[in-house]
Amino acid sequence: MKKVITYCLLLVTTCVNGQHSVRLDLDRTISLATDSSYSVQKYQSVYDASLFSYLSWQASRKVQISLQSTPIQYERYFIQRYVSEADVDVYRTQRRFYSQAGIHAEQPMESWGGSFYGSTQLGYLRTFGEVNSTQFMTVPINIGYKQSLLGFNPLKWDKQIEPLKFALAEKVLSYDTETASVEAVQKFFSLALAQDQLRMSEEYLASCDTIYSIAEKRYRIASISKAELSILELEKTNARNTLANARIAQQRAMQELASYLGMNRDTHIELVIPSSLANLQISADEAIEYARENNPTYLSAQQQTLEAKREAERARVEKNLSVSIDASIGLNQVAERFADAYRRPQAQDMATVTLTVPIKDWGKRKNAYLAAKSQVEMAEKSALETARVTELDVMNSVNEFNERQSIVETSRQALTIAEDAYTATLTRFIRGQANVNDLSLAQSHWQSARQNQIASLQNYWLAYYHLRCITLYDFQRKEIIRHTRQ
Repeated sequence: MKKVITYCLLLVTTCVNGQHSVRLDLDRTISLATDSSYSVQKYQSVYDASLFSYLSWQASRKVQISLQSTPIQYERYFIQRYVSEADVDVYRTQRRFYSQAGIHAEQPMESWGGSFYGSTQLGYLRTFGEVNSTQFMTVPINIGYKQSLLGFNPLKWDKQIEPLKFALAEKVLSYDTETASVEAVQKFFSLALAQDQLRMSEEYLASCDTIYSIAEKRYRIASISKAELSILELEKTNARNTLANARIAQQRAMQELASYLGMNRDTHIELVIPSSLANLQISADEAIEYARENNPTYLSAQQQTLEAKREAERARVEKNLSVSIDASIGLNQVAERFADAYRRPQAQDMATVTLTVPIKDWGKRKNAYLAAKSQVEMAEKSALETARVTELDVMNSVNEFNERQSIVETSRQALTIAEDAYTATLTRFIRGQANVNDLSLAQSHWQSARQNQIASLQNYWLAYYHLRCITLYDFQRKEIIRHTRQ
């Protein structure tokens, strides 16, 4: 709700010529990206699917009660009858109406891998022909147990895998949302660079106009040559083209950021460039521990290994023979009247043992088991490789982030030096103590320093948010990052 209020406040801002205008700093940009962007909405939908799947599995562990019914079944057919008087078989028309309903309940037993079940049933049968008859069939109670024997318990494996899949879905949502933060930082500073380039182009064109006016006066008194004056005129023409290209680039970058944040593409965005840094020195060992705890690649590798082991266990059990049992006891009765159908019920017993023994399958089951074992080995090696690659990424990201802070400070110093040098050179040019090349070089260094300073900030914050993404840890607030809805 807080993010929604923030977004509404951003929209209810000043309008310039009918165009919405918003003022964004980096934190607000990231907040909007992780709340309103289409990418995050897609990630949330993927998580919701995993959540509902997990809740469905949780529900499947409880007693399942269902109504099983055949409301109406009507048949008209010929049946063969023997007529003793004529000593012949004849076909006679037979009609039958049947209706049945029952309630069935089943409770899975995770410890054993089977399930208990119970049911109650009522049936009605009416036949029409030479002899009409009516019967009611009842099963007041029937309870039983069924299970596949020989050791494989799919319910036990599901109990390990399903919670892990849901935990992975939560981590993936947080990871994907953090990637949206990284993309928001990229688009934020892309616009910042484009806007600064536009300002520099405007300043450069104004400077070219001023310098050209000064040069014209100096040319009249033969202080500079015609060639130097022509160069300055060319610079002014080029400055107009540079300004036009800068406007196009700035507009494109602004539309991309506005669209990514879920705003109208025509929204005018004014950026507030962060002036302060996180001022953190992060330990690589600490970051690796957070990654092991939170990065979804570890859980994904663990899930794949467990699933491979489950299939290997299934193949091992089934490669020789398979046995299953189904046994039940209960009561039943048949009567011509409904009331009599529940009187003096008779015992009903059922026991089934199913045995399948392969005689000759040409190595089908054996090879399936060997393939499943190979899948386990591959999953375990893949998990080790995933951990190695992830930890290397964390180490490199920590080192890069720690170095970026000093680079930002150096770029700020370079900007100050370049700005002072340009101001001094411009003053000397106005006094006639510097030529056009000196001024152009000083201005080029100043503009490069401005862009480098923004680029250094961009790289710094990209490194920080990438590190947040792969560790799912907020190093400023010192807490694990979670983006699931509470």
